[in-house]
Amino acid sequence: MKIKEILDIIEKIAPKETALDYDNVGIMVGSAETKLTGILLTVDVTAAAVAEAVKNNCNLIIAHHPLIFVPKTSFAADDYQSALIAECYVKGICVYAAHTNIDCMTGNMSFDLLGKLGAKNVKALEECGAGAVGDIEKIKLSALAEEIAKLLDDNRVFTVGNECAEISRVAMINGGGADVEALVAARSENATVFISADIKHHIMLEAKETDLNLISVGHYSSEKCFNDILFDIIDCHNDTHNTVKHFEGNPFN
Repeated sequence: MKIKEILDIIEKIAPKETALDYDNVGIMVGSAETKLTGILLTVDVTAAAVAEAVKNNCNLIIAHHPLIFVPKTSFAADDYQSALIAECYVKGICVYAAHTNIDCMTGNMSFDLLGKLGAKNVKALEECGAGAVGDIEKIKLSALAEEIAKLLDDNRVFTVGNECAEISRVAMINGGGADVEALVAARSENATVFISADIKHHIMLEAKETDLNLISVGHYSSEKCFNDILFDIIDCHNDTHNTVKHFEGNPFN
């Protein structure tokens, strides 16, 4: 099996064309024509992730976040991204990013969390397919935040709004998708809480002033289920002698 056969499977479910305009998805390093020896699934391409791939003879790293996002003007030796790229070339590792094309597909990371909350009538939050919104059993904002913290194993969860507010309709965008458009979408769906990561001050202020409750979660914790989602996509097609490894190292822990 060649690497391109795995990438074709992913792109049938989440075509690169569905990624948002600003994004960089697809092959970052290497060739899809290489014979596959193993796959490492990870949210971020870090030195530890590359080392894990080498250790387990994985010559394909499938990451959520692109290794190259902002165009590079230099590949100097003291640049950590350049060092990772060089290591992957030397070790024969292909690096592939599946980013907002995964964020915008049905069954994305937001769908995953709402499913774990027992939400019903779940659908995409935004027209591009990003996020999710659904109905849950009534619960106070503070209790919902505690449940989410446990589900995500995230000790950085905090709320903005009325701690005693009764929550019954939840909107979420995994990762750093908390912008004004997302708040508009959450309100248009009559959500009583909006969940996201990396929420900026002006977004929190607007939500507070307009009575939309917020739950802030860690970026990594909201997207670590990427590994499970990608595993499910490729598992039934992957030749059994090829090893699929999950690298779940939070780079900030």
